Amino acid sequence: MTTALSTSQRLFALLLAVALLAAACSSDDGGDGNTTSPDTSGETGTDDPADSSEEVGEGESVAPTIAAPQEEETDEDRIRGGGVLRVAMEAESDGLNPVANNFATPGGTMGRAIFDPLFVMDADGRPVPYLAAGAAPVEGTTSWQIFLREGVMFHDGNEMTSDDLIAGFEAQLADPIISLAVAPSFPSENRAEKIDDYTVQFNLLRNTAHFPANLASQLGMVPSAEYIAAAAEDETLNQMPVGQGPFRIVSRAQDDRTVVERFDGYWQGSDTVYLDGIEFLPITDAALAAERIAAGDIDMVSTTNPDAILTLRDAAGVNTIENVFSSDGFIMMNTRAAPFDDIRVRQTLTFATDRELYASLISQGTSPLADSMFHPDLIWNNPDVVQEGGTPELAGPLVESYCADVPESCTDGKIDIELQYSGPSVVATRIADVLSAGWEPFFNVTEQELLQDAHILEVATGQFQVVTWGQFGSIDPDNEVVWLECATAQGFITINWVRWCNPDRDELLYAQRATDDLDARVEVWREIQVEMNESYAYIFTTHTNWTIGHRGEVRGICRQNAPGGEPLFCNNGGLVQFNQIWLSDD
Repeated sequence: MTTALSTSQRLFALLLAVALLAAACSSDDGGDGNTTSPDTSGETGTDDPADSSEEVGEGESVAPTIAAPQEEETDEDRIRGGGVLRVAMEAESDGLNPVANNFATPGGTMGRAIFDPLFVMDADGRPVPYLAAGAAPVEGTTSWQIFLREGVMFHDGNEMTSDDLIAGFEAQLADPIISLAVAPSFPSENRAEKIDDYTVQFNLLRNTAHFPANLASQLGMVPSAEYIAAAAEDETLNQMPVGQGPFRIVSRAQDDRTVVERFDGYWQGSDTVYLDGIEFLPITDAALAAERIAAGDIDMVSTTNPDAILTLRDAAGVNTIENVFSSDGFIMMNTRAAPFDDIRVRQTLTFATDRELYASLISQGTSPLADSMFHPDLIWNNPDVVQEGGTPELAGPLVESYCADVPESCTDGKIDIELQYSGPSVVATRIADVLSAGWEPFFNVTEQELLQDAHILEVATGQFQVVTWGQFGSIDPDNEVVWLECATAQGFITINWVRWCNPDRDELLYAQRATDDLDARVEVWREIQVEMNESYAYIFTTHTNWTIGHRGEVRGICRQNAPGGEPLFCNNGGLVQFNQIWLSDD
């Protein structure tokens, strides 16, 4: 039992490395504090984005820009410095070390105050330099060089150099869990080289046109080499990180509050940091957090919980910034385990799923139905791909055929399956009950509720049949490759969760990675959607609504800029930059 718990905790570190998974307990509609959600801001863009200032239509936008109601004001003279921002989080993080801890939404929220990423995504969905000075591919090779800014100081007074970037990268590769996500992109040796004190060369396995975007999320957060070594010896230091971001940590009491204060040595200048500090408060009941924002004793929360979203929408003095592009809810099946190793069973479950009823009872109108991983407003979307479901008349003959061939997997003419989810969670239980009721005519459904740690471990090790899940939603889909390629579907622990390997799909995945031709990439991703649909490994339900709810006094959330002046993408997976947020006194 002790070994299993330790492995489970290490598995959580996987989420920090690739910064994507949203836990099954929430599916697409928020949990009760049992939700891990992705830091998906580190996705690449395109050299030919749609004009985000115009109203988007079907398939017109690479990355629709999300606007906040109060952000129409541009009078810089009204900015008032000072004050402490109170931020509610739906869960706690196991730590704040970006090379050792879970940076799901809670960790990512706090991490973005303490660490800056090397790159950020602009409002058009393109990676632009932030902590880094720039990047360039090495002609004639598959390598990229990253150039660091000089004079960037950590909170402990040491300067950031190439040694720090390499130390963090090597820590990820040495980790048996994180390396599952990182290693497939690199050869077995000579993965990173120090060119000089401010230049690092990453030697990738394949051609890629989008590498800087991989460093726009947690992978691009750079702790000092000295801190990494110390935290490896003393894990308690994971709670007191040494970053170079706009705020430095003051105190942290897990499950109570984490306090940060403005860093006077900030590399962009402390005058660009308007707040005196931030208090992060874990409140596992999202609906309660929304009520506290309405009451005025908390300033901001990020949530996917439909009850909380409805409360925030209706509350006086509260604004919402809503994004339905940065995560998707779906049901997924283990294609290597009976009975879902048989496509007839996967088809039966698909046909028996009433997605419209699901969306009505679970999402309550806050999230739109999904046919694939791409919202219809995104250019990547294939409008010809339609998620099947709600056709139970097609399921009966498949059940009869399967049970005749595999009677040991059936009882009384129905297929025996287990639906697993994490809890305790009111929303997760509601989801399980709705799905089980719809599947009952064709399946004998056993529901299994596990604590989130154990649940994710079971999925990663293939100890499941069917689960609800939340994932995908990258600004640029190249960042979805790690969840789909054959390399991550092998072994005892996998992150191609459904364990579906198709070499032909791999060729498509790597072809789009190698080119920056937008039209060519769009066509490839439309082919991939067809393949995913025909595999019957996923049943897409809704495009998750990530909502930032905040008091009207909180300003500047969607007016963040990169050092080069580029406006940044706002609210990707509920995450924001904090250094340019300010509190109004009117």
